[in-house]
Amino acid sequence: MFNFQSKNIIILFKSFVLGGAEKQGLFLANYLQSKKDCRVFIYSYLKSSNSKLFYQECEKYQLKNLFIVSNPLSAAGSLKYLKRRTKIALFGLKLRKHNPDIIIPYLNPPSIIAALCYKIAGAKITFWHHRGADYFRNDKLEKVATQKVPFLIANSPDGKQELLKVLKTPIQKTYFLSNFSTIKSINSNKNIEVLNSLKGKIFIGMLAHFRVEKCQLLLVKTFHKILKNHKNCHLILCGNIYESENELSNFDEVFEYILKNKLNNDITILHDVSANDLLPYLDIGVLVSIKEGMPNVVMEYMAYSLPVVCTNHAGCISLLGENYPFYVENSLESIFYKLELLIKDQQLCKQTGIENYKLLNNKFLIEPYLNQLTDLINKFY
Repeated sequence: MFNFQSKNIIILFKSFVLGGAEKQGLFLANYLQSKKDCRVFIYSYLKSSNSKLFYQECEKYQLKNLFIVSNPLSAAGSLKYLKRRTKIALFGLKLRKHNPDIIIPYLNPPSIIAALCYKIAGAKITFWHHRGADYFRNDKLEKVATQKVPFLIANSPDGKQELLKVLKTPIQKTYFLSNFSTIKSINSNKNIEVLNSLKGKIFIGMLAHFRVEKCQLLLVKTFHKILKNHKNCHLILCGNIYESENELSNFDEVFEYILKNKLNNDITILHDVSANDLLPYLDIGVLVSIKEGMPNVVMEYMAYSLPVVCTNHAGCISLLGENYPFYVENSLESIFYKLELLIKDQQLCKQTGIENYKLLNNKFLIEPYLNQLTDLINKFY
């Protein structure tokens, strides 16, 4: 029987950029290292210029075994499949020095690598780890990896259905496993100078990297309308801007709209700011997007007792419940109506935030998550 006590763990990310998947992975690494006496080794295969927050998080958790390797999925010309299989095998041999018990990937491409190299690395088990806002390769490499991986998990009901539909995985080895809260302690310090000068404002914030599946532009347009009735509101957009494989930025169109409509004094854009530094300022947390798994940022809003206005994705419903009153469609009218309700009624704001906090701490902590993951592993171990 498998358990997580005193194990050697490989965690495999696509890149060292601090998104929701990486926050989950680093929090898990810290827990396994500090509470379960595990040795954790963290790998990535894509370099990024936006790694500052990632490394800060590693320093906070005292995670020191970090490695960046060449991309095993990169190959050109003829015989690409065989070249990639060879690179993945060589990567597996590289991991053998850690004597791993399990490889835990985050996102679909690392899941392909883990599925095809875990036995070569000497690990007993791995799994496919779908995270929602991700992509599929639709090639032979992905198909073979899907067949070889012991089981698959997604962090939202939609994600599970996507695995079944796109990868055509057997239902008996495809599972939904919810995220856990990554907020260890509440930070009450307010050290962001640009926001300290805006006293008396109602702060509406969206923490999300500027990617095409996020709807910052729609939120900005909605906020523009809100300002006509509520001059005391201020919008904060916090996230990194980067372009990498299959991830394009939407920042230019957002910034162009802000300049064109002279909203510079009403909207603040922040980069390389941690969630824990920004969350103490917010009165309302927002996440509007085209696609999500189970959003880590919604859990962060809940941890700080914030009311959440979010798109009605299945992953959000798993967190906040089916009857939560502040889900929105991705339309200006829907977002405007829900934000106005909260702006006009501060008591409603406060009470909704309190209920969100209680729900998070009753259902979404790391211990039950790890117990459920262990049970799944033991079905296929």
